[in-house]
Parts: sequence; C-alpha cells; structure tokens
Amino acid sequence: MMKLVLDPGHGGKDAGAVGNGLLEKDLNLDIARRVAGKLAAYNVDVALTRSADLELTLAQRSKIANKLRADYFCSIHTNSGGGTGYESYVFTGAQEVTENLRTVIHNVVASYCKNNGFVDRGKKRANFAVLRDTDMPAILLENLFIDHKRDADKLKDAAFRDGLAGAISKGLVQAFKLSLKQQSEKTPVKTAAAAQPSQASSFLSAKNPLAPDYVDIYVRLGQKYGIRWDAVFAQSCKETAFWRFGGDVRPEQNNFAGLATFGGKPGATFATPAEGVEAQFQHWHAYYYGGELPTGVKNLDPRRDAVLKTGWAGTLQYVEDLGGRWAPSEGYGTSIVNHYLKPMLSQQIDRWNPVEEIARLKKDGLIDSDHQPGDPVTWGELATVINRLRGK
Repeated sequence: MMKLVLDPGHGGKDAGAVGNGLLEKDLNLDIARRVAGKLAAYNVDVALTRSADLELTLAQRSKIANKLRADYFCSIHTNSGGGTGYESYVFTGAQEVTENLRTVIHNVVASYCKNNGFVDRGKKRANFAVLRDTDMPAILLENLFIDHKRDADKLKDAAFRDGLAGAISKGLVQAFKLSLKQQSEKTPVKTAAAAQPSQASSFLSAKNPLAPDYVDIYVRLGQKYGIRWDAVFAQSCKETAFWRFGGDVRPEQNNFAGLATFGGKPGATFATPAEGVEAQFQHWHAYYYGGELPTGVKNLDPRRDAVLKTGWAGTLQYVEDLGGRWAPSEGYGTSIVNHYLKPMLSQQIDRWNPVEEIARLKKDGLIDSDHQPGDPVTWGELATVINRLRGK
C-alpha cells in the first residue's frame, strides 16, 4: 500500500505567518487533518508529521518521512507577503517523476481556488529543506495568503477549507491512481466526530439524569488530539456505567476510562475532571498516533509508556482495534461502538432555529420590532416581554 506523509507546516511556538486574526500553524493542521480524513476511504497509508500543536524542526519532518519510507511527502502551508492566490513548490533539482506528480495535484487545487475567485500563481521550484532532504518525491502547497483580507476571509470559512482539503485529496488520488477501499464496517478514529454534543448530553442524561455534563471537555480535546471525541465519550459511558461508577474506581478519582485499573486496584487519580479526560485522550493518542505529545502538554497518562513498549503505538485505525489491547476482551472496542456510540448517534435532537423563534415572538405580539439573533437585550425589553406574557 502506498505510504503518504502529510506535513502541516509550523506548530507549537512556531506560529508561522500571522494575519487577520489567523495563525498559519492552525490552518495548516486543520487542512491536513481534513485531507487525511478524506483519504481514509482509499488504499493509502496516511501519516501526519504532527497531529496536534507540536513544534518540529525541518530536519525532524524530513526524518519522519524518511524513517517511514514514505512514497510521497506533501507539506501544507499558508502564504504571506502581500500577495493573493495559490502556488506549489518542488525542489529545485526535482526529477521528472516529481514534476509530473506535482502537475496533477497542482492543477486540481488551482482549479478549486480559481473557481473561488483566486489566481493560480503557478508551479514553482525552491531549495526548501523539506523538499531537499526527503528521500521521496515531495510537494509544498501554499494555500492563499494569510495577510490578504479576502484570502483570510475565505480561510476562516470551514466550508472553504473543507473544499480545499477535498481538492488536495482529489489531486493525490488522481496523481497516484488510488483505489477505494472495500467498504469496512469498522469505525475510524482519526476523523471528525459523527455525534453532535447535544446527542451525547441527551444520551447520557437519559441513562443517568444526575451525571455531570463534561461533553464540552471531550469536544475540545478531540480537536486538540485529532481523535473523534464521540468515541472517547462512548468509552467513558462504558467504563463508568454512565458516571454511576460502582466498581473499583471511585467518582472522586476523575478516572473515566479505568486507567491503571487492574487486579482490584482502583487505578489512577486525577486532580480535575479535565485532567482525567485528557489522560484518556492521551492514552488513545498513544495507540492511534504514537510518538510525542504536543509541545508543552504534561503527560497525564500513567500507562502511556506501557503502550509505547508494546509495539501497538501508532498502529491502530479503528475503535474496534481496542479489543485485546486496551482491555483483554477481543470484543471491547466492538462493545463501545455497538452498545454506546451507535445508540448515542441515534438520539433525535430538536433543531433550534433562533431566527424562527424571534419570528414567533413577533407574530404573537410579544415583540414589535426586528431583532437579529446576536443582538443584545436590555432589561427594559426583557421586562416588556415578560409583562406581555403575564397579560396573555
């Protein structure tokens, strides 16, 4: 199977270019993750040089790709310097095969950018370290300009970034003639969550109305670690009996995944719920990414080193793969999916439309002027609505 390394430029203390309220390192990582997610359906083994806000040297990025013996290296960046539009680079001494692959990818991405009103700045060559020091064909993409307001406005749009990631992945598929995988019934981990936060809250409260609501912690850490938060949350529901506990682990331990719990021992204790959840994400991170944690992040997982020594670190792809690894039972990961994740996803949540709600107030005579959902409300306006309700 082809091995592809995606390299989100910059990271950690190295923010890259900055402009219009954006940091290049964040854009690069977001786009790279989206590309990886879209390529999950194809017969290609995708690795990221960094999956979180991690600082890497240029030499480390090349070393990762070379150590993996990758077939292709794609570095993702955002431009700056007062221009506008899209351009791509290969090494100054690139061979014909590298140029041919670049042409396919460049043309697909350039077409997407041009359809959104941005110029194609062309196919260029440069003596960039990640292009020079990688042992395989390599490309570096500069996706619009962070310091150009119109470019930045588009880059702030998640739908545009998703389309851009789709164009990059489409270019890679065409360049390498990648075939679709046979449909798998397994549940990928390194992808966006399928559940809405409200579904998770509803699923938990239906089982245990007194359970604390930590969904926002899971959502935030899912983005930080590049792991779908709904699967991690589902595991917590399994391990804690929907936050009732009752086993070896006590609620005050803030241990929501049974970390270091075996042989009747209560396992690890964490200072806060947020630390307990983060330790859980770090344990998943060891299985699915391996390697180092993001720069500046404290290692909270007491079992991380044990995973790194097993040979499983960074090798898992699906929730079901946890069976026989996280827990001895082969059906452990399957149980998380079938008994917790799928029922969570089946939760029906009423959609709230603030514009329609304001229109109803006006129709019913409770307000008599137009308001936008984000407009502030004065105490006088609130009192007027309440008094009109009392009069009905």
